[in-house]
Parts: sequence; structure tokens; C-alpha cells
Amino acid sequence: MTADFGDVAEFSIKAVAQATGLSVETLRAWERRYGVIEPRRGAGGHRIYSTQDVARLRRLRETTSCGHPIGKVAHLTNEQLALLLKTREPECLHRSAAEMLVSRILGAVESYQPPECDQLVAMAFALLPTSRVITDVLAPTLREVGSRWERGKLSIGQERILSCAVRRKVMGVLNTFQGNTYNGSGAGPLVVFATLSGERHELGILMCAALAASFTLRLDYLGADLPAEVIADHAERVGAAVVAISVVMADDARRCQRQLIALRRRLPQPIGLWVGGGGAEQLASRRLAPGIVLLTSFRDFEQRAALLARAHAP
Repeated sequence: MTADFGDVAEFSIKAVAQATGLSVETLRAWERRYGVIEPRRGAGGHRIYSTQDVARLRRLRETTSCGHPIGKVAHLTNEQLALLLKTREPECLHRSAAEMLVSRILGAVESYQPPECDQLVAMAFALLPTSRVITDVLAPTLREVGSRWERGKLSIGQERILSCAVRRKVMGVLNTFQGNTYNGSGAGPLVVFATLSGERHELGILMCAALAASFTLRLDYLGADLPAEVIADHAERVGAAVVAISVVMADDARRCQRQLIALRRRLPQPIGLWVGGGGAEQLASRRLAPGIVLLTSFRDFEQRAALLARAHAP
């Protein structure tokens, strides 16, 4: 089950061009000559595109890329276009879209364009399943931006353009689901997300929470920099099935090790403890308490989340 968070999103013609791989000139020509879509107009007369518009334009571009002339396919329904594309694997289409979005987001960061970066991050959630956005778009883009910053190729300001855009969008996703933790409308086991004392980096755990939201899991996001006893007490009181912890900066690996062992001891045995993040690998060589599961990637977390959801499926 994949949640859709892009139904009410609106995009400029520039953002649509970047998301579809079509030039602005091509978009205007297709609209004028073939009437492929009819975007509404803003107060100033500028075009405003919906998620459905973007999805249709991407499908048209993919169809023409397969050799079908635009004049022959412009008036086909979305279902008819899908039939023309049925020989292409969805995996290939997702990969192509993800690669394009990574490139465009990096371009927005490099050129100091926060609004454009915001639009592209929103576009990713509108076009792809949440799991693919996290694993194939946001994670590699954040890694690349971090690497360039460490090499002095990007400024801290440019890094913040991306991290702030990701935080805003992912928090929006979580706000959609957070209420399900307590109002009874959610299904499946509950996962509590947090970081330990001294760990203030929260993008990783935020994105894991968004991944959990794409399955039939309930989520409870506590936030960053919390003592082990606070996390354990909360998890027990809300009936959590799992506590997920992110460790990004394991500079003091011994202190982090002590906190994780303390958390495991305080948690009732039925509650699982998953630990991931950039610092997880540094902890792999240390002796941790039995029952602590180390995850080295978002895909590891995704697989665990899928298994957890299936294990509790009705």
C-alpha cells in the first residue's frame, strides 16, 4: 500500500518542465497545437499545473520517446497511453524519473534556488511511490550534497536549501498520518521514531517515518535528542511494536553504545529496537545488547517495515 500525497499539489511551467524532461517551449507547443492538457491560469495569467497534468505529460513524453509521434497520441486517454507503454517495465520508468529528479534537485541547489528545490521535492512525492522517493531520490541527493559540502564544492547555505525542503515536505507527510496513532483510524503495529541524547540530526529518522507511513504501519514521531529512559517509557505507554533510532554522528561511539544498551534494557522484550543511520556501521563492531537490530540503509529499514506490516496483516 502506497500513500499518495500529491493530489492537491500545484506546479509552475518551469517546475513541470524540469519534472517531465520537456522544455518549456515544447510544453507550450503541445498545449497550443494538440491540446494535450488545459492548465488553469493564475491571477497573473501564468499557467498552473496539477499533479494529474504532470502525470499525463510524463506519460506523453515516455510514449513519444518510444517512437510514437505526438500528433498520433496527443488525444489518447491516459488508459490508452498506458497500453502503449505496457511493454516497458515500471521499474525502468521509476528509475528514469528518479534519476531525472536527482539531477534537477542538485541543479536547484547549485544555483541557489530554494523555491525550485521545494517544487521538485514536492514533485517527487507526486510522481513516485513514497518508498522510491526516499530510497531513490532523497537519500542519494542528500548524500551527494553532503559529499560536495565536505569537499568544499557547496556552501552550508546550499546544503540547507535541500535539507529544509526535505524537512518541510516530509513533515507534511507525517502530519497527515500522525493523528492515526491515537484516533483509532490507523491500522497495523505502531513504530516510535526518535534519536538519542546528543543526536540532533533528524532527517534520516524523518524519512524512515515517511517510509513507515507508506505501509500499513502507525507512526509516532518523538523527535531528536531524547534520553533513553524517556523513549522507553513513551514506547511502553503507547503500546509500540518497535522503536526506531537514528544515529548519524557516532563520534562518541562508546557513549552511543551505552545509551542503546540502556534503551534495550528499559524496553519490554516484545518491543523491537531498530538502529540505523550513517553512524550505525560504526556501531557494528561494538558489543550491543541482544535484540538490537542494526540497519545500514533505507532499503534495510523498508524491508523490515514491510515484514512487520505483513506479520500483523489481518
